[in-house]
Amino acid sequence: MKNKIIGKKLLKSILMVFIMFASFTNYAQGTQQQLSKIEVDSLSDEQVAGYRDKIKEEGYTVAQALAIAKTRGMSEIQAQKLQTRIRNLGTSTSNQIKSRDTSVNTSTSENQLFFGLTGQESKKTKKSLLFGYDFFNNPNISFTPNLNVATPENYVIGNGDVLSIDLWGAAEANYEKKVNRQGAINIQGVGYIQLVGLPIKAAKSKIKNYLKRIYAGIGASANSYNKVHIAVSIKEVRNVQVSIVGEVKVPGSYSLSGFSTILNALYAAGGPTENGTFRNIRLFRGGEKVADFDFYDFLINGSEAGNITVQDQDVIIVKPYAKIVTIKGAVKRPGLYEMKASETVSDLLTYCSGFTSEAYKQNVVIERINGIQKEIVEIPFKAFTEEKLKDGDFITINKVSNQFLNKVSIAGAVFQPGNYEYEENLSLETLLVKSEGVTKEAFLDRGIIVRSYDTTTKETVSFSLRNNNENLLLKANDSVYVFSKEELKEKEFITINGAVNKGAKFPYMQGMQIEDLIALGGGLKDGADATMIDVSRRLKDGRFETISKNFDLKASGSLQGSDNNNFMLMPFDIVSVRYLKGYTEQKTVFIKGEANFEGEYSIGAKNERISDLIAQAGGLTKYAYVEGAFLTRKNNKVEDLKQQEMIADFSKKDTSSVTEDEIKQKKTFKIGIDLNEILAKGGKGSKYDLILEEGDELFIPSERQTVKVEGEVLSPSLVRYEKGKSFKHYIENSGGFSANAKKSRAYVIHANGDIKTTKRFLFFKSYPTVKPGSVILIPNKPENKNKMSTQQVIAITTGLATLGVLVKSLTDK
Repeated sequence: MKNKIIGKKLLKSILMVFIMFASFTNYAQGTQQQLSKIEVDSLSDEQVAGYRDKIKEEGYTVAQALAIAKTRGMSEIQAQKLQTRIRNLGTSTSNQIKSRDTSVNTSTSENQLFFGLTGQESKKTKKSLLFGYDFFNNPNISFTPNLNVATPENYVIGNGDVLSIDLWGAAEANYEKKVNRQGAINIQGVGYIQLVGLPIKAAKSKIKNYLKRIYAGIGASANSYNKVHIAVSIKEVRNVQVSIVGEVKVPGSYSLSGFSTILNALYAAGGPTENGTFRNIRLFRGGEKVADFDFYDFLINGSEAGNITVQDQDVIIVKPYAKIVTIKGAVKRPGLYEMKASETVSDLLTYCSGFTSEAYKQNVVIERINGIQKEIVEIPFKAFTEEKLKDGDFITINKVSNQFLNKVSIAGAVFQPGNYEYEENLSLETLLVKSEGVTKEAFLDRGIIVRSYDTTTKETVSFSLRNNNENLLLKANDSVYVFSKEELKEKEFITINGAVNKGAKFPYMQGMQIEDLIALGGGLKDGADATMIDVSRRLKDGRFETISKNFDLKASGSLQGSDNNNFMLMPFDIVSVRYLKGYTEQKTVFIKGEANFEGEYSIGAKNERISDLIAQAGGLTKYAYVEGAFLTRKNNKVEDLKQQEMIADFSKKDTSSVTEDEIKQKKTFKIGIDLNEILAKGGKGSKYDLILEEGDELFIPSERQTVKVEGEVLSPSLVRYEKGKSFKHYIENSGGFSANAKKSRAYVIHANGDIKTTKRFLFFKSYPTVKPGSVILIPNKPENKNKMSTQQVIAITTGLATLGVLVKSLTDK
């Protein structure tokens, strides 16, 4: 039964494959019929633009795509019409097509079949190092023959050509005759004229001789009254069938215009592959070789030698290359080049457009494959025309050295620093004149000449700009440096801090007084004491007992002068302006919640307390929940920052401590207070009545009627507060403890911020008291990494049982 089912499934699968294959065959046949029926005249501009864009997307030129399409069933007339339509399209049409999502964009497969493309012939536009290869990949050029020019004199008449014969003068007539399959044209009154195989020039002469039979004036002199002039031209060029084989991108049989040359045919086939030859492209006609075409000769010299017009049934063969060499470095066009057997290094330099200006031309270095290994070959300049290259040669053209033969340089405090030409007996004085002399900031007492003998051996020669240096001669590659005064002196500055608007360091200037520096510092702040200014000055007395000398000075608050006009500041002085005794900026605190006048208040005294703030706020409302009041304090004091650093340092040594990031993230702290004690008789000024600090916020909540239960309970929730109910009452109203609850670590956070934990004595737990607004938190049990799995327990149990049986058997004996 099972085998029957399998057999039925297999038969069904085979039938489905057969149906799909039959459908595909019918589709392909229908497409071929569609190709033969396509009419370009029926296509809209949008459809033509869609075909053009598809050609570019596939990496082809229009000429290449049409050549492939003609080999797959498209007629020459339809191809020419489509090419004309595409040529007449403007770029605006293309942009419109891209902006509109028409049906042309959805017929990709139809476009491919229209041009005979399968997708496998798609050409990538990557840049190739092989010289000549990218010529055939350029989508912006076309090598389709121009049919609107005069017929070439060497064009050979063939079957299918349409000739236009015009007569004018004493007689007028026009004949359009197509060369028939027998190779002749038929003119009434003249008969058949055999033209196949004749060049156009010879064909004109023959037609002229035949027409003399009925137009005697053709043979008359040019001045004769009965002179009949004659002109013969090709009106429609036949198509020729050419086979292109070998190392080309799209080999096959192509239907080309009779004007096409070898180069046109190569372009239609996509050009040679990277393994194909560009130097020896051969044309065979009737089994005989009739032409050799060197594509490099065409690219470099523009030579058309060998690029003959193709004829019907011609065969173009592109064989693999024989020799490719690589050249890199200081040449104008580095890359890969195909070389003929007789060509030399000089020929290669011609192909790559020669050396760059930085090239070292004395010799070139070649890495050459010699049997089973490589070797280095150096070719001197004089042997460039003699040394023949081998397949696989890798040539490197080095650059000239960066070293100079006749250079001296000058830098520093001169008007025109830089490099200068070295001449024999060049003196330092002459070089200073060339550099337009020294600046006023130059240090005249000493300059330095750095003289280099090689990369490791150097020496210095000193000089003075106060002397005449005509006799101080320089050498090649000398470097002269003129120091500035600022370079040889420690940068002098002066500092002001304290009760000024812009405390900072300023450059020192001679003659500076206290008021000058205060002005540079933005003037005095409000609260500055101009009579209390300290100046600290560096000492240079050679003793170890003192570090600096300090001065107590006074300044004018209006900066108009003072009694210290004779006191001049010195470099590196530190000026400190003090604040008035007891000066303190206002400090504010906040009271929020159930206060009669909540808001911001200023601290009147340094020892102002919570009770004072409540009094200022007009006391509490009747809805205030006093037990839930708490104080929030900012963590922005200098001592707090120092404390954070100490905690962070400790946390690095103790992995169980909080991390440094956790400490820094906490900007405020919640302080639990007992507001009942503060408001009670004798509570003012007591230990419960905390002294306020800048930024403190006192929050008085309204009456609370719920208790929040979170953590490891079955249903975290808000539970109605009932006076006298125990801790477990609220747990039970939240579904009870979960399996992962750590009961011994349960704790309660009261509304005022106080935290109470569960206490334990022997086997008894004492849970904390719950108040209105409290939060009960039940932590989870930490994961026991050492807990044994069921399999481990079974294994140990089995082992113990086996051990017990063994012991029993031994004791029974």
